Amino acid sequence: MNKKIIEESVEKIITEWDEKTRKNKDKFDFGELTLSTGVPGVILMLSEIKDNGKSRIYQKKIDDYIEYVVSKLSIHGLLTGSLYSGAAGIALSILHFREDNKKYENLLNSFNRYIEYFVKEKIERFNLESITPPDYDVIEGFSGILSYLLLVNDEQYDNLKRLIVNFLSDLTKENKGLMSLYIKSENQMSKAESEMYPLGCLNMGLAHGLAGIGSILAYAHIKGYGDKSSLSALEKIISVYEKYELKEQNQFLWKDGLVADELKEGKVIREASFIRDAWCYGGPGISLLYLYGGLALKNDYFVSKAEKILESAMQRKLGVDSYMICHGYSGLIEICLLFKRLLNTKIFDPYIEDFKANSEQILKEYGDENGSGFLEGLSGCVLAVSEFEYPTQSTYWRQALLLFDDFLKGERK
Repeated sequence: MNKKIIEESVEKIITEWDEKTRKNKDKFDFGELTLSTGVPGVILMLSEIKDNGKSRIYQKKIDDYIEYVVSKLSIHGLLTGSLYSGAAGIALSILHFREDNKKYENLLNSFNRYIEYFVKEKIERFNLESITPPDYDVIEGFSGILSYLLLVNDEQYDNLKRLIVNFLSDLTKENKGLMSLYIKSENQMSKAESEMYPLGCLNMGLAHGLAGIGSILAYAHIKGYGDKSSLSALEKIISVYEKYELKEQNQFLWKDGLVADELKEGKVIREASFIRDAWCYGGPGISLLYLYGGLALKNDYFVSKAEKILESAMQRKLGVDSYMICHGYSGLIEICLLFKRLLNTKIFDPYIEDFKANSEQILKEYGDENGSGFLEGLSGCVLAVSEFEYPTQSTYWRQALLLFDDFLKGERK
């Protein structure tokens, strides 16, 4: 039954995108080309839905959508090398085709060259005084780009990977008494965040903050691109979470941002404005930092605590009111599945089984208001549900979420 509802959801998404690409053939819509909301996420979804009698039809759609993306890029070019809005995200969506089709191999090579140019130019022009999350984070910044590059098995880009590792590591050093990653109010990502943090803040989330940087540094290390400096940076990042945990509540909670006076006094002073248990912000994302950090540093305490952080978050599920990946239940389940794979734990089985049992209803009730995108829309939810029906993963969609199933396999060969 699940395969039928998955197929219905896929057909719904195809119908939507066939109409979009027809209408926008001669227009430019930036969102269409992004992994976050556009065609790349649909390509990933179609690539994962196999053995249902429509493989050839889906492959034809994939080819059509890739051709559409290429045609748009040939006219408008790339605006960024980022994972969720640029070249890295598009490249990740077709990376699984690299050995099957010479055409796609050449396309990937062109994306990789652009990413190299983008990274080097951005670092050369970087001004610490105007640092903003899109400089370093998973969504728009170097953490996300590095997650993609660590999939690229080409020695030509080894120095580029190390360049990013060194850049991110350096951002954990102090600047004027605060960690260099401290973001001024005027450099926050939105007006709402600037108003929420008039004195600026140190972002504590996975998507835009310290947890994302620490997670990718840990992964880079076990892949052979770390050094003493990056390990020191990882330790420093985890120490921030150790120091500023809201321990009086005894629930493994953290604020989403720390303000300058708190960092200087070494304790939490201001009340949390909002706490969410999600992939992007809160305990679930932070549990990944502790898991990867513990494994990279060979620290059993961190690994054990990671499990407790996630378990506590799954019991609370604060602010989780949808099934999307970014800040919904699908994202939580994907993290639970990672813990199960890496630690062989059964703690999260009840949540996983509940999601699996209700997956048909989840897809039926998924609201159109969230669109069909990967991060917040239906295609991401379909990917999460389809894992139970099509367990052999063909693409690297989980890599985009910093869910590294190969973490224990160690350094590349």
